[in-house]
Amino acid sequence: MRDLASLDAELLVVDWLSNHEELTGVLGGKGRVGARNAPPYPRIRITQIPGGAAAGWRWLGTFHIQVEALGDVDRSTARPALRLAFTTAVKALHELTVRPALPGQPVVTAVQALSTGGWLPEPTGQGRYLGVVALTAHPAAG
Repeated sequence: MRDLASLDAELLVVDWLSNHEELTGVLGGKGRVGARNAPPYPRIRITQIPGGAAAGWRWLGTFHIQVEALGDVDRSTARPALRLAFTTAVKALHELTVRPALPGQPVVTAVQALSTGGWLPEPTGQGRYLGVVALTAHPAAG
């Protein structure tokens, strides 16, 4: 059995959202989910932030994941479009709990939005919706 050290929650979320058909459609194509604020826009930036719980780092842990919908640097992305991207991403994360178990993949047992998200532009003025989700998971067995 693997322990939580083998579970990369940020990578799990990026992989899931990168291949989520509805989110890809809202964003306008693939290649728009990752850990960086870089074109193409709009995009979803995912960051694991401090918080959560991993008692003994053994089997089950809860990880806090920051979800951001980022618009174009020139501020041309409409605010409603960013809100739609943000809410679609959070909804897609909730679907992780019902996906079929895949060999070698972590199992997500719960997703909870810790904030409903809000408009908080970057210091540069770039449009951004921001929220935090708690993801509870255990690593794949074996």
